[in-house]
Amino acid sequence: MSINANIQNASKKISSEVNLFNPSCLITLYEFDLRDYALSRDDYSLSQLNFLSAGIPSPYAGLSVSIDQPYGILRFHNLTINLENVAPNLSNYKLFNQIIWQGKRYIPFPIYTEGFEIKSRGTLPKPKISFSNQIQNEEYENYFKQIKNAIKSLDDIIGVKITRKRTFLKYLDAINFKSNGGIINDDNFQIDPDPYAELPSDIYYIDRKLRENRYILEYELSSILDLENIKLPLRTMYSDNCSFEYRGEGCEYSTSSNIYGTRKNGGAPIADSIGNLISTTLGVALSAGVPEEWNPTGNNTYAKGKWIFVDIKGIKYYFVSKGDVAGNPVNATAYPPFNKNYWIPDQCSKTIKGCRLRFIGNQNTIQGLPFGGFPATSKYT
Repeated sequence: MSINANIQNASKKISSEVNLFNPSCLITLYEFDLRDYALSRDDYSLSQLNFLSAGIPSPYAGLSVSIDQPYGILRFHNLTINLENVAPNLSNYKLFNQIIWQGKRYIPFPIYTEGFEIKSRGTLPKPKISFSNQIQNEEYENYFKQIKNAIKSLDDIIGVKITRKRTFLKYLDAINFKSNGGIINDDNFQIDPDPYAELPSDIYYIDRKLRENRYILEYELSSILDLENIKLPLRTMYSDNCSFEYRGEGCEYSTSSNIYGTRKNGGAPIADSIGNLISTTLGVALSAGVPEEWNPTGNNTYAKGKWIFVDIKGIKYYFVSKGDVAGNPVNATAYPPFNKNYWIPDQCSKTIKGCRLRFIGNQNTIQGLPFGGFPATSKYT
């Protein structure tokens, strides 16, 4: 079944469940996306923002580390799960009061929210979110302290993206349920795991801190349309510069679809931010073959010209190794790809020249280019 068919089927399930007289329990989950915020700080590593480094183990054997990736996204729930006589095979099952949804895990966290309701007056809602200092589970105490320290180090996370996800209990991943070895007792209802069955997500951004004391930390959220200094329309017409996200929507460089004709370079790294060819800078041809995703816990080494990528929000950012370090290839653990002393990032100059290099080579033409600027608006055209 295609993805579109799965989504349509899931939409029908949700619509039917909402209208039932006695629907399944509504599950609310929260996602804190700190990637853009933390990446703007050279002194902060996203690897600090993950559950594994905080010593919270994965709840079920067989689930890979990828449930906590990409780094910089923290996922929480504020539910209390009845663990009595459930999951006897777990050595410390009280620690595993976690929910797996869409292959990602959400740990319990003392969160309270209000104000997500949309009003008929036309004004945008300004929800409030608060974090309690009261520990629900002593096993998580060290992690709560780490999160609090992370919040302080990031200037109180103003501007961080928060997504509220909602689904029904029966649609959670199968691994959550007792009948599949999980912790949720499903003796009294029929489960129907479906990663597409969810209500529309509510996306907001932390706008300002409302209060902080020894017991609670509270913030006010705003829609992206209600943040300060946001102007519409958001897209400005530049004649010489592309406004698309490189390799993202609009640009689509490196995608498998053939929207703009034959791609000369097929998504491989090409040039730096000022348009210099990486192969020319290094003096060697870039390595061929399928690129590897950077593994911060691995021990892989990369010779000059070898390229890897880091996946952030579904966009792949590529880096090319500059070569040996003290006679040995670059080690991705000791020298992560964001270290420009050892890696050259593949970046687009956002000019027509940069676009030509990737789609049609150095040909002196702009015909067929997915350029995000507006060359015709230049007075020199």
